[in-house]
Amino acid sequence: MHIDWAGLGEVALVSLLFGVGLAVVFAFGVTAMGRRAVALDEKRPPAMLDTAVASLCFAACLAAVLYGLYLIIPQFH
Repeated sequence: MHIDWAGLGEVALVSLLFGVGLAVVFAFGVTAMGRRAVALDEKRPPAMLDTAVASLCFAACLAAVLYGLYLIIPQFH
C-alpha cells in the first residue's frame, strides 16, 4: 500500500486553512454585528459599514458551506 504523503499534507493544510479562515470570517461578522447592536443601544445610528461587513461575512460563510455541500453530495455534480 502506497500513501501519497504530499497529497495528504496538501489536503490537511487546505482543510486547516479553510476551517480556521471560515471561523475567523464568521467572528468578524459577529463582531461587526455586535458593534451595530451597541450603536443601537446607545440611541445613535449604526454605522452602515458595520452592517455591510457583517452581511458580507455571513454571506461568505454561507457560500463556503454551500460549496462544501456541493463537493460532498454527488448528485449535485
